[in-house]
Amino acid sequence: MFPQQIIEELLSVAHVQAVAAKVGVSIATFDRDHGVDGHFRQITVIENRRYACGYGLDFQLKASINCKIEPSHIRYDLESKTYNDLIRRDLSRDTIPCILLLKVLPKDKDSWLSDNEDGILLGGACYWAHIQGELSSNKESVRVWIPKTQQLTPEALLRLLDAAHNYANNGVWICQ
Repeated sequence: MFPQQIIEELLSVAHVQAVAAKVGVSIATFDRDHGVDGHFRQITVIENRRYACGYGLDFQLKASINCKIEPSHIRYDLESKTYNDLIRRDLSRDTIPCILLLKVLPKDKDSWLSDNEDGILLGGACYWAHIQGELSSNKESVRVWIPKTQQLTPEALLRLLDAAHNYANNGVWICQ
């Protein structure tokens, strides 16, 4: 049996893949960790063939049962190294934008996945954040607050890809 951390990771990947599949967005996940866990790309059709197009969006994916769900935000203590990697990516104009994706799993492991003849239900929502600001001097972790309005839905993913396009062209991150 896998350790709990691996199970959490696999469920978070399945969640993100399902969201991307719903709107026909290409997703790649990486086995090697270089500060990025995956990449999204939109697909277009040219002369009856499908191609990856537009601007890409990288993501760092986390899963946790140790988040604090507040009325309007999710509070999560992100590892300082990961936080600073996301800040460096934001400050660099030579990289593809990178967002944090956080799969908030229920504390009860039996609620992580349920299935019946109607289908499979993955418990817990996934949220996104575009981390901006200053590098942190903290050694262990940095507390991040993610608005609950920033849930990763199929529609939100399309808006995020539009924001990545705007960011690449104008250097301004706007995702509504």
